[in-house]
Amino acid sequence: MIRLGMVSVESTHVDAFCRTFNSDSSEPTHLEGAVVVALCNQDNDPARIAQLQQQWGIEIIVPNPRDLLGMVDAALICGRDGSRHLEQARPFLEAGLPVFVDKPMALSLDDAQDLLGLALEHGAPVMSASGLHYCEELEAALDEIGDEEIVHANLIGPGELFFYGIHLTDILNAAMGPGVQAVSNLGELEFDLISVSYADGRSASLQLLRDPAPRHQGQLFTSEGSVRFEIHAHTFYMRTMQRFLAMIESGEPPIHYEDMLEALVVLLAAQRSQQQNGRVVRLSEMRSARESMQPTIH
Repeated sequence: MIRLGMVSVESTHVDAFCRTFNSDSSEPTHLEGAVVVALCNQDNDPARIAQLQQQWGIEIIVPNPRDLLGMVDAALICGRDGSRHLEQARPFLEAGLPVFVDKPMALSLDDAQDLLGLALEHGAPVMSASGLHYCEELEAALDEIGDEEIVHANLIGPGELFFYGIHLTDILNAAMGPGVQAVSNLGELEFDLISVSYADGRSASLQLLRDPAPRHQGQLFTSEGSVRFEIHAHTFYMRTMQRFLAMIESGEPPIHYEDMLEALVVLLAAQRSQQQNGRVVRLSEMRSARESMQPTIH
């Protein structure tokens, strides 16, 4: 049985992942082969810790990520603050353990590159993704498209650029792969309107609406037609953890590290574009920039 440890537990994703691993077989999204055995309390509400312990039978609570070493076979970094993910993941990466880093992987390109550099240096496989990367509605849409090339994607979702935008860039990466060349963002206070162009001529538009009501949805266009999808099911948590368990067993990350970086760099470029009145920003200018995502919650 694979022993999992979780670091920072304020996110509702923690509940979903605990349900996946620590529920019994009657739970539809239960996965065999792993169990959450320990939590690292990083400034979390004691009542939250007690609730998780009682609900999911987790006995071990430690104050520091490094304290989990020797107790777990792999770690999940689940905090909402991406600026802390590098230091939270560091002990496990240096120990060569597999790590899942919840979205966003980091709030700066430097942190993301350092995190993946540690993974490569110590042979510790890393996975970081929005669960929507693996949602069944997107998979069905891609199956319907088959071998046809997607030439344009229009994706819509709720939320802020720095925290929820990763859902759209991860869906985009799953649908169209890497290769983004330039980004512009004509966003205002109540929305982001992001135009994405690829080096090979393909394109995409990403719309983030501050109103939380709209579901994540999209339309994928080929030269022959288009396919729409709208995300309703919540099986993507379980489907994401299936890939994580497979990575633990194989040592092979399910997403290329460069693809993980690109999903973040697109957001950084969109932020810079919005700050500069919608200027087209090439991803090549972001590669050496020491720039961080700036939360803009209103």
